[in-house]
Amino acid sequence: LAFALAELIDNSLSATSRNTGVRSIQIKLLFDDSQGKPAVAVIDNGRGMTSKQLNNWAVYRLSKFTRQGDFESDHSGYVRPLPVPRSLNSDISYFGVGGKQAVFFVGQSARMISKPADSQDVHELVLSKEDF
Repeated sequence: LAFALAELIDNSLSATSRNTGVRSIQIKLLFDDSQGKPAVAVIDNGRGMTSKQLNNWAVYRLSKFTRQGDFESDHSGYVRPLPVPRSLNSDISYFGVGGKQAVFFVGQSARMISKPADSQDVHELVLSKEDF
């Protein structure tokens, strides 16, 4: 569980790395049965993803470093950090399956909502472990 949460936080750290203002990352553990099943929510004020980038995130074994051609990188301008011991500053999801494995380790489905910084559009992706 700790590594799964670290992966989700690492994704938010990458998304907020170029913020010019405050970086905000919230982790919420939701256990209110009246709202549905328990959930983990990771919320950040990063650059967001387009619809295509969000869908590309859901492609198994599609690394953020090897996306080419029809695949639009969801990490444009990403600069890989210098190698450091495994920590929140390291590149945990180097092989492109970290975030997906993390969400399905924690639960049976993933719901991602994203609004690109330069757009008014909001995009949502819902993915079940079974469908994935």
